[in-house]
Amino acid sequence: MKLFIWDFHGTLEKGNERGVIMLSNEALKRRGYTERFSEEHIQKLYGKKWYEYFAFLLPHEAPAMHLSLQQDCIALHYERQDIVTSHIAQNDYAAEVLAAVAHLHDQILISNTPPRHVAEFLDMVGLRPFFPEGKYFGTDAHHPEAKTSKQDVAEAYAADKKFDAVIAVGDSPQDMISFADVRYLYAHEGIPFKETHATYRIRDLRDILREI
Repeated sequence: MKLFIWDFHGTLEKGNERGVIMLSNEALKRRGYTERFSEEHIQKLYGKKWYEYFAFLLPHEAPAMHLSLQQDCIALHYERQDIVTSHIAQNDYAAEVLAAVAHLHDQILISNTPPRHVAEFLDMVGLRPFFPEGKYFGTDAHHPEAKTSKQDVAEAYAADKKFDAVIAVGDSPQDMISFADVRYLYAHEGIPFKETHATYRIRDLRDILREI
């Protein structure tokens, strides 16, 4: 049996980046700022933490304000879930690949999202059946003081288990788990690959089926 370690945002889902922009602009509007994020910012800021979006757009503001705006956005995530659900979708071939993995192997999902949000996102895109309780984790890495990394979670999960191989799949350097035997760096079409050590760089999740 192999272990597959999945990232969520930018890997198993698509479209959330536009929801992030809309929620961010709503937070700016409510605070009285005139600055706004545009479509051009999506590629430039893709994959950054939410407070880093505001650090980019409002460099003259203190880091405390960037974090405060991030908290506004997290609150808006609940108040305006229509914004999130109207943009986020299951990524191409995600269910097909997850089903093939589930038939023979173990798989977990580790997200930078706060733990309470991970199940909600999985439900939004219809992938929750592949990750029951105990198979999905959130590190809440959007806070600079976050003490738990994806690496920590992966190590803790695998510590008392034996796998023939470990495969890591994600779109950022933090997803390239150090003890993984194979690392897949994924990027949507039009999004540049991040600079990191990876075994393969792919734009189609079906490429992972070679590991089945």
